Amino acid sequence: MASIGSFQATQPHERIHLMDGLRGFALFGILIVNTWSFSRVEWLPVEQQTQHWLTDSLKILVDTKFITIFSMLFGAGFYLQQQRALAKGVNFPAYYTKRMLFLFVIACLHAYLFWFGDIVRNYALLGVALLTVRHLSAKATLRLALLFIGFLTPVTYILNEAIGKHTNPDQVDGMPLTTYIFTAFTTGSYPQILRANWIIDPWHNFIQDLPIALVAMFGRMLLGVWLAKIGFFRNPAAHQRLIGRWLWWGGTVGVSSSVAFWAMGNGRLPMDELYMIPVIFLVTGGLVLHSLFYVGLFIKSYSSSLGTLWQGSLVPVGRIGLTNYFSQTVLAFTFFYSTGMIGHIAPTILLGCALGLFAIQVLLSRWWLSNHKSGPVEWAWRVLSYWAVGAISPKAEPTES
Repeated sequence: MASIGSFQATQPHERIHLMDGLRGFALFGILIVNTWSFSRVEWLPVEQQTQHWLTDSLKILVDTKFITIFSMLFGAGFYLQQQRALAKGVNFPAYYTKRMLFLFVIACLHAYLFWFGDIVRNYALLGVALLTVRHLSAKATLRLALLFIGFLTPVTYILNEAIGKHTNPDQVDGMPLTTYIFTAFTTGSYPQILRANWIIDPWHNFIQDLPIALVAMFGRMLLGVWLAKIGFFRNPAAHQRLIGRWLWWGGTVGVSSSVAFWAMGNGRLPMDELYMIPVIFLVTGGLVLHSLFYVGLFIKSYSSSLGTLWQGSLVPVGRIGLTNYFSQTVLAFTFFYSTGMIGHIAPTILLGCALGLFAIQVLLSRWWLSNHKSGPVEWAWRVLSYWAVGAISPKAEPTES
């Protein structure tokens, strides 16, 4: 086997810019959802909540859609790195396991020092799981992806609802949990915020919160692996028929499923009858179709006159996606926590904040990449992955991440 050192110097012009653009696109949607999560507008009394139409619209059009795209891109990046490792004669399982271990450590710092909503820990765990299916053919990978998306995800959801495992405490320090968390996040000290963060952290409440998330995410990663195996991201023009199907089925069944998912979440579509079980299977698959609908629209626009705009704005953001994901948390943490702003910003203002923050990230990403070839978090991660600090510099990075 070749040494890891021979597996490091791929130049930026060799990157798949479409993947970077899609990653930037996904980060924009994730930022909108996370801004709502940071603001905690749903913690206000019902009579004080305003502009339900905007919140409901975003739950239908944005929630779960962009994290699905992000997961697919992670799976695609896994396969592309595997191919590069095979070409270099590198022991990919050993390298990638160490890479995911360090990603998990970085993600834990993000989760426990800032925000319980971190998802990168899930990616690190599932990245190792992908190694177990790395030798599957493209068809077998697609079948396994569909199994996870169309069957195992709804079954896990049904079992989770039936068992109803509850690990969060009902009260903390004599206060109802939601009251304690709201108080800590709004006016608490940093140690109090960290304590509240830990109490509701999904990994701390693993059985309660993570089975459905991990099963659904793994299926979406496998879908990304399949797309990379058929060469979709390198040559989307050769897959116009597939994109056409995404646009049709995603725009009909996908969007309808998102509406149904929103209705299930707010009780407008009761799910306590057995005859509603088929709806759960339809919705879980339809949500992924909705995400693919967005991917199809993005690719269509990427090859049009809008492509120049996407390349100038979304590609730089996606190229240093991990840095931008973490920086979104740092900026939002600074703005919302212990400032009294949590729960008191109107949805339209929140959307404006998200748009403004993303515009700042576009400018900062372009500025940073004018002087560096990778983001600071990406650089640190790769330094750790290659073990020795001198083994890699910001001016030499692997193509796909």
